[in-house]
Amino acid sequence: MINVKKTKAAYITYSIVLIALGAALMLMPEISTKIICYIMGAIVLVCGITKIIAYFTNDAYGLAFQFDLALGIITVIVAIILLVHPKGIISFIDLLIGLFILIDGAFKLQTAIEAKSFGLKRWWSILLISVLTVLAGILLMLNPFDGAIALIRLIGIAFLIDGIENLIVALYTVKLVKRFSPILTEIEEMEDAKKW
Repeated sequence: MINVKKTKAAYITYSIVLIALGAALMLMPEISTKIICYIMGAIVLVCGITKIIAYFTNDAYGLAFQFDLALGIITVIVAIILLVHPKGIISFIDLLIGLFILIDGAFKLQTAIEAKSFGLKRWWSILLISVLTVLAGILLMLNPFDGAIALIRLIGIAFLIDGIENLIVALYTVKLVKRFSPILTEIEEMEDAKKW
């Protein structure tokens, strides 16, 4: 099993990169769509690999990363499509990214409900950001705006919200796992000490 601390750090880094990508797309929507596909593809590929690795983390509750194997595989597929066929997917990039965001948000809705059943006091914050993520995914799939610039900004907003969602889940649920699992923390500390 993979160390929780390292996975949490990677997950936080990936979330921040997703937030940065979203902000960049919102602020610079005039970038070539082909370049955007390559940038998004590379970042999304790293995100997918991170999600797959996170699934195999020894998280005591199994709450933060419980759906990341399926999400990671979907994410890697989306990344490969973005990297291999950037020109071919430009016409339906809103559907592809929208579906990706929608699926991620829907899985996190379930995480929020399960966080409530675990008695986590701020489960509602995960629920709220997950609802926003789902709405962003639906809005992106419907794409009610005209023009490429509006679409790129909408993709940026969706990535920004999804990044915030993943960051909240990683920071909040993994932190609580450690707080409520002193045995797990001791085991991790012993494993770290063996390496030195």
